[in-house]
Amino acid sequence: MNSYSDVEKKLWPKYRDEINHSRNVVDVKGVFTMQVAELLSEILGEKIYSEDIIFQPKEQCPYRFTDKLLRNEKFKIAFESSDLGAIIDRFVYSANNRYIHLSKLPEKTNSKIRNH
Repeated sequence: MNSYSDVEKKLWPKYRDEINHSRNVVDVKGVFTMQVAELLSEILGEKIYSEDIIFQPKEQCPYRFTDKLLRNEKFKIAFESSDLGAIIDRFVYSANNRYIHLSKLPEKTNSKIRNH
């Protein structure tokens, strides 16, 4: 089994900072999808776009991939034979918690946006 924890450790501090500073749920979605795309790009050695990752916080599995990405042979091999799924789960857990927090405070979130 392959491990990509070194890539996760490299990307995690920036991700955590960006998630924690997200001002609204749209920001959370963008940060998550861009970070997972960057993670996959580094692991697969080819450009993966954030549009290929779908953040769906209200679903049982809070993320999914487009058919285009699911057909990518390098992606399939990496996902099935490594800790990639667990790494993405950790990223989505953090994003989902931030999403829930911000969605409970829409008035405060909107006032912060207006004041900046």
